[in-house]
Amino acid sequence: MRSPRKTFVLSFAVSLLVGLAACGSERSGDPVAASTDTGRCVSHYDANTDYFPVKQTLRHATNFTITYAKNYQVITVKQPSPGAKPEKYVLVRCGTPAPRPTGDLAGAVMVEVPVRSLFAASTTHLPFLADLGALDLLKGIPTVRYVTSPEVWQRVRSGSIIEYASGEEIDIEKVIGARPDVLVGDGMEKQAYGPLRDAGIKILENAEWLESTPLGRAEWIKFFAALTGTEAKAAEIFGKVEREYTALAEKAKGVKPATVLLGTMYSGQWYMPAGGSYAATLLKDAGGTYAWAGTEGTGSISLDLETVLAKAGHAPTWLVIENTWRTLADVEQADPRYAKLTAVQDGNVWSANKVLGPGGGNDYYERGVARPDLILADLIAILHPELAPGHEFTFYRRLTK
Repeated sequence: MRSPRKTFVLSFAVSLLVGLAACGSERSGDPVAASTDTGRCVSHYDANTDYFPVKQTLRHATNFTITYAKNYQVITVKQPSPGAKPEKYVLVRCGTPAPRPTGDLAGAVMVEVPVRSLFAASTTHLPFLADLGALDLLKGIPTVRYVTSPEVWQRVRSGSIIEYASGEEIDIEKVIGARPDVLVGDGMEKQAYGPLRDAGIKILENAEWLESTPLGRAEWIKFFAALTGTEAKAAEIFGKVEREYTALAEKAKGVKPATVLLGTMYSGQWYMPAGGSYAATLLKDAGGTYAWAGTEGTGSISLDLETVLAKAGHAPTWLVIENTWRTLADVEQADPRYAKLTAVQDGNVWSANKVLGPGGGNDYYERGVARPDLILADLIAILHPELAPGHEFTFYRRLTK
């Protein structure tokens, strides 16, 4: 437990930083001050000019919207975190006047764009930034431990990217001291966000994980494009992913669905993806099915092992995401009862752990969100190898004996 003296010292330090940060800078929700950054900002504002000529439209993502005025755009995240009320982020073109925070914009977070720096709370943000050519803007991540990107690892080692939650808890003083233009959250409200908002740190929630479809999650690249002024690039990148994914799904559309087993045990319970979940959608598009495909919901179903064995123990293929499983012996060591599964007996267990970072981060959780087409290609090659001769796997690997 923290001592009263330590609590006082920490509170005083945060209060001091809050006071310093508030001086000479706009607070969240206040009009954005004009800036004169060369090349980034408008030098001569014209009220009749459309400063967002490339307008993004959303075809698959359902948890956020983008609307436009001549010199600002409004991102509305419908559910910034589970159960939370919608939030609005007003992205004002640098060098132009911000709208008044009244009416529909009351309480909105005002941000000058393109941003010059940002902190990213999730590894899923990293491939979006890299693909947009905006990785130089990334100045902070919670911890490098879960990162797989070699480039991000190098930047952390060189000091150009800092870790602001290496001990799992957010270092409030470090974030305030770095003062990024925005901190992009991971769709989960944190206790530290209150003091950070009070200090003028602008927190924008990227809740792509609440999307239930693979293309819906991948389309959140447009959220980062709005922040970085790379809308045209985002349209090109996402358009390619969408085309590849759609073509692959069409290829697998007419095949007889292959039955698989999904999920694993955790703390005595088997967590099975519900029928409307992200994992279930990927499986269906790959020409696969599973015993709980008809269930409702977008999350997971908690089951006991006996139920899974009785209903799906004979599935010929088992798809898992277990970083430490490299062999079938690893599977049985994790739980000897897994040996009763047909897929284990036949040696047809596949884990999405082909690429792991130095700290154990899994590329499936990092790059996979931005590239569902690559995940889908792997799944089709596993379930219907005749459709993908010579396929080189990106995320999945078959466990050896």
